[in-house]
This record gives sequence, structure tokens and C-alpha cells, in this order.
Amino acid sequence: MNTHREYSPSPDHASFDAFASEYTKVRDELPEQVRKPLDVFREEVMEICKAHGVDHPSKLVTPEAHASAETLKHVSDLLDDILSIFETKEVPLGHKDWEVKIPKKYSAENIVEKNGKTVVVMTWRNNIVMFDSSGAQTTCPSGYLMNDKLAIIGQGDVACAIQGERWLSGHIYLNGVETDDSRSGYSGVLHLLDMNGQLVYVAYSEDLPHRSAVVYKNGEVYGSPEGYEDVSHVVPVGDQLALAVKKEGEHFFCVYLGGKVVGKKEGYTKIVSMTCVNGKLTFTAELFDVYYLVHNGETVNTSIKTLRCVQSIANELSWVEESHTESELFIGGRSYAKFYAIETVVDTGGEPLVIAKKKDGDPWQLMWGDEVIGRKEGYQDGELSATMIRVGDQILFMETKKDETTWKKVTSSAGAHFGSYSWVCKMKVVDDKHFIVIAEEDGKVVQRTFDIDHPPYQGEGAN
Repeated sequence: MNTHREYSPSPDHASFDAFASEYTKVRDELPEQVRKPLDVFREEVMEICKAHGVDHPSKLVTPEAHASAETLKHVSDLLDDILSIFETKEVPLGHKDWEVKIPKKYSAENIVEKNGKTVVVMTWRNNIVMFDSSGAQTTCPSGYLMNDKLAIIGQGDVACAIQGERWLSGHIYLNGVETDDSRSGYSGVLHLLDMNGQLVYVAYSEDLPHRSAVVYKNGEVYGSPEGYEDVSHVVPVGDQLALAVKKEGEHFFCVYLGGKVVGKKEGYTKIVSMTCVNGKLTFTAELFDVYYLVHNGETVNTSIKTLRCVQSIANELSWVEESHTESELFIGGRSYAKFYAIETVVDTGGEPLVIAKKKDGDPWQLMWGDEVIGRKEGYQDGELSATMIRVGDQILFMETKKDETTWKKVTSSAGAHFGSYSWVCKMKVVDDKHFIVIAEEDGKVVQRTFDIDHPPYQGEGAN
């Protein structure tokens, strides 16, 4: 992206006059992949012009436009990007975006992203169509996506579970083609995921009694071939697979890693959460109203309080102990902060982000260390999303207003806004200045790339 420059109406910018009048003609001569970013840049320039009562960017320098130095600088950068596209027929770094139009009557059912590849599943009645971010389309057999199950396997293969028309048995499909291991079909599919390029899922088979749940890895049965009464969690840990299962006729869940029991051999009444922290299997479990935190095979904490938000914060094991009157965040076994309630905790590589209430009746506040970011008056339930990322020295998060619940506004801790969307699938860091948003916007699924130092036009007087 552009570096900071002082604005002056130079001959380069005057040349904007030369191609503005023939914009459509010249645009159509450019490669297809650069046209949409070019339109985005030009539309933003014209939006700024309209806000200042002028019909051309060259008129923004007149006293009547009342354009600030920051606005002139922002337009200067946009015009440089436009000129760069016309001259090089390439999109400037950080702007290789895309969009996929949602066909009439269809809706975006699910969106997944991995290593730069995004897959969108769109449905209408029992019709299923998959699009990837290149625009390639795959038509799936008629049916229904089972439990929203969709995953990108390895370098880009797309796996999904589809239940047939009229609620017949479900099958596993890879790139729209049925896999051989589906056999006669499944009555249910859970925990569909990628493990080092291998497809893993749990299926309830009609061929086995008692709707036993069988674990499959790369098309082969993993664990008990007779299946389990229930499989509550499946987590890859390196080249091994961790399972939380209840065997037929037993009352407790046991956790297995590579076929060996982890934690209590007699099991637990409930496995609350299971994840991988710093490469080690970590889970929370309940046994007769006592909660256990097990990390790398060792019980590191027991409590009558609920254990939540287990993760790595600044490369240390962290968790929240929660009661009806207090929530306490621990990092590396040490108490970090106490609040009346904690909704979520996000690792930023340093000080954690915490959505919390200081006392009963307070709104939710977004805390970054000792700093309150976002709305100083706080947020009501549902107005602040737990999806947050750190880009450089700023935090990006999603907020809504109570009377605008269908729109998600991407906001930075500096107070800048990066668009409003009906649904945000993912925010992802590109580098210490750029990030992407994958979202549903105006009947399309889009990827937009932003420069944290050059946000979209905020209006005169905005920070």
C-alpha cells in the first residue's frame, strides 16, 4: 500500500481528468481480476466528492469544498492506486479481493476459509451449490447439508455431509463426488474436520445397532469398530487423534489420545471442552459437580466453579473460573483479573482482550489490559461479537447497535470503521498493516482487504 505523502495537485493527478471521461471504455480493456478493485477505488473517490459538494476530485482542493488535509491525503492515495492499476494492469499489494454473487432465491448456508481458499455453500430448497473464491462452481447432489458440516481438507479439497432428498440417508462428498466409505449412508454426521490433510468425521451408521457413533479417519475406522454410544469431542493433536467417548452401557465419558486413556481412568460425567493448547491436549470435565482442568495428561486445576475460556494467552495456559457472583481470569496459573462476569477472552500476543462486566447491571465492556476500547458506554447483550483480531497496534472487532441487529460493523480500537455487513464469516490478519474481511454484503459473498493506516473515508471531522 501507499506510504504517507503530502498532497499537491500534481500533473499525475491532473491526468485523472484524461481517463475519467472514458472510464468504462478503458476499464473494459483491463484484465477481469483488476476491474472490481478499480471500481471500489473510484466509487470511494466519488463518494468523497459527493460529500463535499463537488463532481470531480480535482475540485476538492478549492476552498468551497472544505476538505481537510487528511481527506486530501486519502484521495491522493486512492488516485495513486487507480493510476497504478491503469499503468501496470495489476492490483496494488493487499487488494487482491473477490466477490461471488448469491444467485436469486439462494442463501449463503455456510462459509469456510483455509490458507487463502474460501468455499461458500449456497442453498435453495434441496439444491446445493458450492462456489470457491476463484468463482469455480460445483453442483452437489440434491439434498440438505447435514448439521452445517463443511471442511477444507489438505490443500483445498472440500468435504461436506449431505442428507438425501426426503430425509434419506446422508453421505460424505469430496469436491461434490461421493466417497467410497459412505457405504449405505449415515443417519447423522458430526465433527467433520481436517487432520494433516486427512478427512476425519464421526458418523451414526444404520448398519450398526443402537445408532452407534463410529469415528472415521481417511476412510478407515478409527478406534472401536463397533462404535460408541456417544462421541462428544474429536480434536487432532499432532499426528494423533483425541476422542471423548462414552462406550455402550457405560455411564462416564473417557478421553483417549492415540488409543490411551488421558485423565481419570474411570472417566467423567461430562466433557465440557476439549482443545489443543501449545501443542498439548487440554480439556475441562465435570465429575459430580467438581470441575477438572487437564493439560498434557496432568490435572492442573480442580474447582467447584465452572472452568471456561481455556486457551493459550501469550503462550501460557489460561482459563476462567466462574461462579454466580464472580469471574476470575488466570494466565499461567496466576490470577490476572476479576470481574462480575466474563463473556470471552481473546489472545492478542500480549495483553488479552476481555469482554466483561465490572458489576451486576453494568453493560459489557471491551477491555484491552487497563484500556476500555470501543464504545465507552459499553454494549448490551448481542451487540459485541467475540470475533476479534490484532493488526499492528490496533484491535479489530465487530459491533452492532440494538436497533440494527442484522448489520455487523467492523471497527478498530482507533475508532475507524471498515464497512457494515449482514454476516461476517471471518476477519484474518495479513500482516502488521493489512487484514481481510470475508462477509456477506449486498447479495454477495465478498473478500475485502483493508490497510489499518488508511481506513475507508469516515466523513469530515471523523477520527
